[in-house]
Amino acid sequence: MKRTLIVLVLALAVLGLILMKKSSTEKSMQKDSPVLDSTWKANITDLHVYKKPDTTRLVKKDGKWLVAQDGFTVDTAKISKVLTHVFSLQNKEMVSNSAARLAEYGLDSVEAKHVGIKDASGKSAEVVIGKTSGADYSSTYWKWEGKPEVYRTPGNFTWEIATKDNDWKDRKLFAATAKDVKFVEAAWKDSAGMAYSYKLEAVTDSTWKMLAPQDSNRVKNAMATEMATRFAEMSIDEFTVATDTNMAKVKLDTPAVWIKITLKNGSMHELKATKVMDGYTYAQHPTRKDTIKISTWRWDAYKKKPFELLEAPPAPKPDSGKSAMPGAAGNGIKIESSLPGKPGAKPAAVAAGQTLHVKPAAPALLQTAPKAETKP
Repeated sequence: MKRTLIVLVLALAVLGLILMKKSSTEKSMQKDSPVLDSTWKANITDLHVYKKPDTTRLVKKDGKWLVAQDGFTVDTAKISKVLTHVFSLQNKEMVSNSAARLAEYGLDSVEAKHVGIKDASGKSAEVVIGKTSGADYSSTYWKWEGKPEVYRTPGNFTWEIATKDNDWKDRKLFAATAKDVKFVEAAWKDSAGMAYSYKLEAVTDSTWKMLAPQDSNRVKNAMATEMATRFAEMSIDEFTVATDTNMAKVKLDTPAVWIKITLKNGSMHELKATKVMDGYTYAQHPTRKDTIKISTWRWDAYKKKPFELLEAPPAPKPDSGKSAMPGAAGNGIKIESSLPGKPGAKPAAVAAGQTLHVKPAAPALLQTAPKAETKP
């Protein structure tokens, strides 16, 4: 038992030393100055990335990043992150200066990602990004284009540097939040071809009313709020390619689902989509001619029949001003229970042989209490 404890303590001590060394190395690397001037980052207007056989080029025009090939808007968060990684490269730790060992670090022609940056004046820089270091899985190998020296720099970011145009494109379709939505209009067809439509209005940020097909304040607010949220989150799930055989079936002039969203600022946004094909609906980009693919689950919130969006009406209140026998009210029969000379008095019992007269209920102003008759 004692020997086991000693072995365990020694093992923990060794592990502690390893972790301390790793931490010390990382801190030391982080203190090193980047090889590129960080102030230059804001002036970059061209980013070129290629990894055989793929290549992509992005350009900055009028302050906005676009895919050079088709002018599609670039995801600004993504390019900002990648440029930050490039401008954080450090050369303090050189791991090799042999061209024969480049494949070992993912810097050969097969795995390497070649990244070129340039500003409007023509000033440029080119680096090659390799694989993640197996020593700590939190650093990356890189080198200058055309040079053999390999460096290890902090950060695991190789996978974030895309080499295809579509991977850079901004997939979010609408720049709005759920609370910006004022009206939701929708029309859709079920699998049998039955058509449904409705229009909702946001009265407050959390309460809604129906404007069509009827005027109602009984809207299920959670359902309507989900529609507004789905609109704010509506995104492209896939881009179409030339080999997509479903493109021949796309007919957006007769959509299977259509939504029109009006924001509180008055702007309107419309989106039409086809029936589901291979798990996607096909739609035209709201601001471009591109055909895009949207997952079917994004439409589920809108595919509701109008009555499904309304709470059940409240139950009618009982008429407490009338005294009735069970079953009598439904037949229009009223029991006359008052005794002569004693308005409102109720008989304790009906003697044997006596008959208690009943008659159909009449308006209160015309009712008179009949006298009870007895038969010999």
